[in-house]
Amino acid sequence: MAKQIVWTITAQEARKAILEFWIKHNKSKTYSRKLAKQFRARTAYLSKNNYLGKPTDFKDVHVTFVSHFSLFYKVTPSEIIIVGIWDNRRNPEDLIKNIDS
Repeated sequence: MAKQIVWTITAQEARKAILEFWIKHNKSKTYSRKLAKQFRARTAYLSKNNYLGKPTDFKDVHVTFVSHFSLFYKVTPSEIIIVGIWDNRRNPEDLIKNIDS
């Protein structure tokens, strides 16, 4: 049975910032649309395959990958909660500020 996908405010803001960055950087929405589609596809897959990702050092948080981004999530009995998105090219010391764990 597929679980409902829920995005935390932190994860929503990170996703929005990523998509807006690529719109400004490329002066086009094409890549952002492609990336948004990849995020939707991965979360849809997660809703049916809850433990697809690897466990992390954060309590009860798993990670899976979309392009060069890490998608962090928690599994509850009825939901998959997306707690953060991280561009893997950024400074890893800043990661803790971007995850609702």
